Amino acid sequence: MGTRNFYILLSLGIFLTVSLYLYSGIESGTEAIAQRQQFVDDFRVKIQFLEGVVKENGRTIERLEQEVQQAKAEKNMDFDEEKEKLDEKEREIEVAPVRGNRGRMEHVHQVMKHTQPTPSMSNVCGLRANVSVAHSDLQMLDLYDTWKFENPDGGVWKQGWKIEYDAEAVKSQPKLEVIVIPHSHCDPGWILTFEEYYSRQTRKILDGMAKHLGEKDEMRFIYAEISFFEMWWRDQTEETRRKVKGYLENGKLEIVTGGWVMTDEANAHYHSMVTELFEGHEWISNHLGKSAIPKSHWSIDPFGLSPSMPHLLTSANITNAVIQRVHYSVKRELALKKNLEFYWRQLFGQTGHPDFRSHIMPFYSYDVPHTCGPEPAVCCQFDFRRMPEGGKSCDWGIPPQKIDDKNVAERAKMIYDQYRKKSQLFKNNVILQPLGDDFRYDIEFEWNSQYENYQKLFEYMNSKPEWNVHAQFGTLSDYFKKLDTAISDTGNTLPTLSGDFFTYADRDDHYWSGYFTSRPFYKQLDRVLQHYLRSAEIAFSLANIEEEGMVEKNIFEKLVTARRALSLFQHHDGVTGTAKDHVVSDYGQKMIEALNACEEVLSESLVILLGIDSTKKMEMDERRENENVLPEKRVFRVGQNVVLFNTLSRNRVEPLCIYTDSSDAGIEADPAIVQKTQQISPVFAYDEQKNLHVKNGVFELCFPTKLGPFESVSLKIVKSTTTTKAAVKTNSANIQIDSAFKSSTSSGDFTLENDMIRAEFDGENGMIKKMTSLVDGKPIDLNPHFVHYGSRKSKGHFANGNEDNPAGAYLFLPDGEARELKKQSSDWIVVEGNVVKKVFTTPVSELKTLQTYTLYQGLPWLDLDNEVDVRSKDNIELALRFSTSVNSGDEFFTDLNGMQMIKRRRQSKLPTQANFYPMSAGVYIEDESTRMSIHSAQALAVASLSSGQIEIMLDRRLSTDDNRGLAQGVRDNKRTVAHFRIVVEPMSAGGSIKGERVGFHSSVGHLATWSLHYPVVKMIGEATPKSISSKNMEEEMNCDMHVVTFRTLATPTTYDENSRSTFAEKKAALVLHRVVPDCRSRLSLPNSSCLRSGFDVEPIKLIPTLKSAKHTSLTNLYEGQKADKFNLQPNDVSSILVSF
Repeated sequence: MGTRNFYILLSLGIFLTVSLYLYSGIESGTEAIAQRQQFVDDFRVKIQFLEGVVKENGRTIERLEQEVQQAKAEKNMDFDEEKEKLDEKEREIEVAPVRGNRGRMEHVHQVMKHTQPTPSMSNVCGLRANVSVAHSDLQMLDLYDTWKFENPDGGVWKQGWKIEYDAEAVKSQPKLEVIVIPHSHCDPGWILTFEEYYSRQTRKILDGMAKHLGEKDEMRFIYAEISFFEMWWRDQTEETRRKVKGYLENGKLEIVTGGWVMTDEANAHYHSMVTELFEGHEWISNHLGKSAIPKSHWSIDPFGLSPSMPHLLTSANITNAVIQRVHYSVKRELALKKNLEFYWRQLFGQTGHPDFRSHIMPFYSYDVPHTCGPEPAVCCQFDFRRMPEGGKSCDWGIPPQKIDDKNVAERAKMIYDQYRKKSQLFKNNVILQPLGDDFRYDIEFEWNSQYENYQKLFEYMNSKPEWNVHAQFGTLSDYFKKLDTAISDTGNTLPTLSGDFFTYADRDDHYWSGYFTSRPFYKQLDRVLQHYLRSAEIAFSLANIEEEGMVEKNIFEKLVTARRALSLFQHHDGVTGTAKDHVVSDYGQKMIEALNACEEVLSESLVILLGIDSTKKMEMDERRENENVLPEKRVFRVGQNVVLFNTLSRNRVEPLCIYTDSSDAGIEADPAIVQKTQQISPVFAYDEQKNLHVKNGVFELCFPTKLGPFESVSLKIVKSTTTTKAAVKTNSANIQIDSAFKSSTSSGDFTLENDMIRAEFDGENGMIKKMTSLVDGKPIDLNPHFVHYGSRKSKGHFANGNEDNPAGAYLFLPDGEARELKKQSSDWIVVEGNVVKKVFTTPVSELKTLQTYTLYQGLPWLDLDNEVDVRSKDNIELALRFSTSVNSGDEFFTDLNGMQMIKRRRQSKLPTQANFYPMSAGVYIEDESTRMSIHSAQALAVASLSSGQIEIMLDRRLSTDDNRGLAQGVRDNKRTVAHFRIVVEPMSAGGSIKGERVGFHSSVGHLATWSLHYPVVKMIGEATPKSISSKNMEEEMNCDMHVVTFRTLATPTTYDENSRSTFAEKKAALVLHRVVPDCRSRLSLPNSSCLRSGFDVEPIKLIPTLKSAKHTSLTNLYEGQKADKFNLQPNDVSSILVSF
């Protein structure tokens, strides 16, 4: 305690001394007056900053306390002794090759990083300087600035150039190694549903694999989608299962990536990416064994690629990848300098995070015409499924020929020539040729024809010493082993690259930014399920730990069903909104069933945690009739209980609202949980007939709450005489308000305010105009308005001969600049209470828009719910554009999968559609003094087309098909809601890092997005619990620590003839993410108690009923040493295996 006081007094003393010195040094005179004013201004800023610190309950003191504790830890730790002990334990951990050098090995979780404090950890605010620059050889944002993005006709390789090589020179070069990789890309839903694809094609593919890998000695096969593999496995005999395990052991079959699906990387949130990867890996571990554990990543069809995926994969101990859908100009530019293979580095740098070796396929597609070499008309002749007997053909009019003694010399030379030309694009003498396409190898003919013909080609090629080539069938692991050898032998190391690969274009100006928004109704439903599932996972694991009662076994199977429904939708034709109408509906129905399953899991789990003696299931506070309509709020009755569950690992202080059946309802006050200050207000609804109107007999009860980390509580709804009735103000005399509430009519602009922000609204249409943080009192113009794009008609043909296409589910092709939908005089309603203030408005009647703004007491943000219905229009792309007074220039920041922020720069040389990016969870713009953030509870497209602008796409309705395989437009629109959270933050000047291409939310920003995605669970309960509260975590975690999930592990599934059963283990994966805060924000956290928590994590201290904890790779495939006490590197996403 003495040390702490000393540091506090020392810091304050230094500050006062410096301040007095600056003040006393001010001189007189004209020049001195200007200097003095500057000093005074600086001093005033510091005083304001100190006031903010005081309001934040001593944030500076708490930070100092952490630094003192960290300094003590560093001083007392004997690093050499610790390292020696941990090195001994590391020898027991399985490892994977890294960086391509033979003999160099590493475990993905470097053990020391978890237990040994790093210098950067001692100062949280100083972290930004250490994790802002990647120091990579290639930086995508910088390269975009320099590349011209021209589209010349490259000849036979239309998007490249004429490739040549010296036939004599290759004789003395290292031998060219060619790995031909048979594969079949199986979409779990696209033109057909998941089940339809399985019964019609995928079952036959996997049946063929089980047969032909046994019959053909040199045949190899790789496979990715575990969702299909699991469905097939349950139908197999034990004999077939043993055979397949044998193929995995001897390397004839390789599982690549091993996720439940090949996930989308634009719209998917990293929680769901972890879920689908974990689901696949857990099933592999339980049923296929160690020989099947994935070592390489295969991502050939997602439409653009995010560095979030490599970050998660390296945490899962996967460090090699093949990727395909990268902008054609990017491919060309990288190929020109032989940089198609590289180590993908995170934007926040390498420290503690391995680079991810990546190979970009150089050509247009992953089908055979675009994989053997640069000339598709030639390569197509070596896809032997396209012989007449195979039922497929070549678009170039020249079919493949069966290889025999008469033509083998000519044919082998043709494909050898393609291999040689392809090899000119790479630094090393190893190339791969994927041999497959969508749903390939589903007939006997293909297995036989591909194998037999290629074996003859290999034999001939390999016998030609002057060709200096060796070709063979292989797997992805075979390829990377050959590459390791080549790098070691030649020293041709690969460059490092940082950034992402959005927005993807496959040709001309055909940018795939449409799917960032397509089917927004289901994108929003995806996040609701994510929240429900995460909540159910945490509640189930906590209940499973309890000694007093065990959750019913069949409940766990419901949890598994929900996991798989969410995982399935992460498929790159699921959450993208790019499947056929009936397939989208099928995904939706699966998600609704998963929501109901999660509701049952939550009910059962919270009953155990709170000791509720009732057989009646509790219900969530909202319900959905079916998969294609918005949810309705359930109404709580007086006498019932509201059961709350905080799924964040920190204390939570915020108002909550429920619907009740009485205007005199209130929550029975408990000083520790609920204050007496509560409010009741009318409920307003919107429909086409009545427009805005009061919903009779239903009222909204709002009350401030204090909930501990993972705490669950049960509160009684009672008749109350102390609940304050909100006042209602409207600009329309036609809106009838219940006489129990004070109401008035008004016109003109109006203002809402709490203790942290002020919001000014337009009296004509009820939309927000300005927002002011009371920290600095500076109003920021927001000026939102609706804009829309039309869809351009086909241009016919481009100058290079390519045919144009109209817009569709994938492509956004506007017909010009956006046109503003004129704001009109509309009805609006203002509800003002002592807990919550709301504005309801309908600014664009033709699109049946409803905007709801919500301002909560004590919170520094404004929520915006936006409902639209575009079904009355055709070929419309609807957006909400904010034209703010933030001087952001041409830069803005978007999130990548809700996990990190990346800097974007508007490129005037590129068309409008190229300047839209995926927004999975948020966007911000900033200048020297202000940041304006919009956090999003659903994935949508976003752009900043001029300084100060943020433009978010809301929905799109198209009658045209974009010729990318879907063969339909997008016309299954629904009335759709989008949830946003607006934060305006005064920022301290300076603090930016030269060369940074990454952004960070402030501590307030992180809380804003977590609480938006994971609101407090509210359920209706009938019975009174034994305890009003269940404190399920002893203390909160640090503000910068987030529990991604707390997932109970599954036993191997028992497959009976007509059923399957899976049970819960007494183990769970605690997945943690440590974020980096941007400390320049001058906003205070609503509750800063989490700042007192250090960065050391002690699982058994947090949850004392745990028996043990140990480090593992992200998906638990590799286990490490004990995790009694540890900390995480900044930006880590890591798993801890706990037993109970």
